[in-house]
Amino acid sequence: SQERRFACPFVVSTFSFTMAAQQKLINSERKDRSIRLWGERGQLALETGHICVLSATALATEVLKNLVLPGVGAFTIVDRSRVTERDLGNNFFVTEESIGQPRGSEVMRNLLELNSEVQGHFLDENPVDLIETNPSSLLKFSCVVVTDLPDAPLAKLAALLWAHKVPLMIGRAYGMIGTWRNVFPQVCIIESRPEYAKENYRLAAPFPELQAFADLYDPATCKHPYLPTTESNTEPGVWIDNRGLPCVPKAHSHIPAFVLLIKALEQWRKDHAGAVPTTSAEKDAFRDMLDDQQVSLVQDEENWVEAKQQARHAYAPFEIPSEVKGLFQDENASAAGGRDPDVEPFWIVVAALKRFVDCEGKGSLPLSGALPDMHSDTKSFIQLQDIYKHQAAKEYAQVSAHVQGVLAEAGLPNTTVRPEEVALACKNAANLRAVRTRSLEAEYKSPVTEDWGWMLDMPEEFPHHLYVLLRAADRYRASFGAFPGESASPSYDGDLVRFKEAVVGLCGDMGISPSSIGEDMQAEMVRYGGAELHTVAAVLGGVGAQEISKVLMKQFTPGNGTFVLNAVTGKNAMCIF
Repeated sequence: SQERRFACPFVVSTFSFTMAAQQKLINSERKDRSIRLWGERGQLALETGHICVLSATALATEVLKNLVLPGVGAFTIVDRSRVTERDLGNNFFVTEESIGQPRGSEVMRNLLELNSEVQGHFLDENPVDLIETNPSSLLKFSCVVVTDLPDAPLAKLAALLWAHKVPLMIGRAYGMIGTWRNVFPQVCIIESRPEYAKENYRLAAPFPELQAFADLYDPATCKHPYLPTTESNTEPGVWIDNRGLPCVPKAHSHIPAFVLLIKALEQWRKDHAGAVPTTSAEKDAFRDMLDDQQVSLVQDEENWVEAKQQARHAYAPFEIPSEVKGLFQDENASAAGGRDPDVEPFWIVVAALKRFVDCEGKGSLPLSGALPDMHSDTKSFIQLQDIYKHQAAKEYAQVSAHVQGVLAEAGLPNTTVRPEEVALACKNAANLRAVRTRSLEAEYKSPVTEDWGWMLDMPEEFPHHLYVLLRAADRYRASFGAFPGESASPSYDGDLVRFKEAVVGLCGDMGISPSSIGEDMQAEMVRYGGAELHTVAAVLGGVGAQEISKVLMKQFTPGNGTFVLNAVTGKNAMCIF
């Protein structure tokens, strides 16, 4: 008898996995989920990142947890504290047996159990002392995370990292308040992945190959290069099959939507002196014209429905997104052709794209080569895909030539920009972004408070008063060595009086009225006593890990401002202070 063999990943009754093999399988499944979200390029960038965390607070631990699980390359914890009973109440990565042990070491050990491929390091040193004695040691990291650092050393650290373009992330979980702030001079993003990406398919001005492809079809006569017409046309819009019954010819219902739009726009221009639909009424009329060209009495042919849905690509002129126009006008793009050896490859590509738009592109960005799925016969759709891919490859070569021209003008090696970087930029030309945040020094010296008056009067809707309260709490700690209400034997009334004085002083420095900060809110801050609640830390940990991932992977768009969470009302906002 013939032996049968079954493909099976494992047979429990026959094989037993070692712990290492089981962990490898788990990591493989975990990576598969991550790669589905941000691709292999993003995963590789994450795996080469090395994060430094100053103090293993509950928030810092939650951030690391959410980075360790998808596979960040390595992390280093700098912390001098020992585990106390207070840590047991808000940090799930220390246990009762950890009391008295180095907190950073215990957190590191438990975090590494989540992912064996991640490297963890621990430095038993006070972060404040490290900033004072050896701050340059922090420059080697991909990103530095701070969650509990006094104002003075934080300002010193922020200035150093800003000067060396190392991203700084500042998170806070204070009672029922949470904040997250990205601080970096610039992060260049190629794959911003906007929710509604702009795409130009050139339907209003087809390139020669696309026009030649569209000319192979005629919806009115059911002309189709791959599907013969076996039905009979008895009168305009009426077709019958070989039994004499009304029908919808397959050739008619399988013409790609893009061809239908090109043909419809040609007809519209003939009837309107070469103009395209511009007003709302004209756009509705254009869609009605598509409906009138259907054979189905119920007007539900899938390809025609898709054509109506994609109609904007035919009549709405493609405009380069304002963010990309801003990049073209950026001084970094203008300087890319200069002799600056430190210029980022991103700006060289941007300069090359601008030259392409001005020359071969005639005002358009290069094609990405991607097409949406559409109802069509297989041969037609594959040919249409090939046409777009061929045109995208042609325009990629033109952009690459401009890249080499920019490099030659700058006196840089032609290997400065890798071909895959150019290809990725061409594919995402409409989604390029450069995010620049305010420095911490600028925020503290000149906060943006022009429109705060009416916002502070609506604390239920806007979180600006929470920012003021947190800044005042930091000022209080700088003066008294602890947060209001935090000392072992707190004098609530005394702390409240001193905290109100800190609020008044800060409001004076910021140019806002102290009366806009309610006394009940100030009293609540003293009641918090600097407590770090795990629920708030968990939410901020997810936000922070997401922001760090964006910066490491150069994907999606990092937040520009301070994310503020009011855990009492459940509302949040992104504010620039």
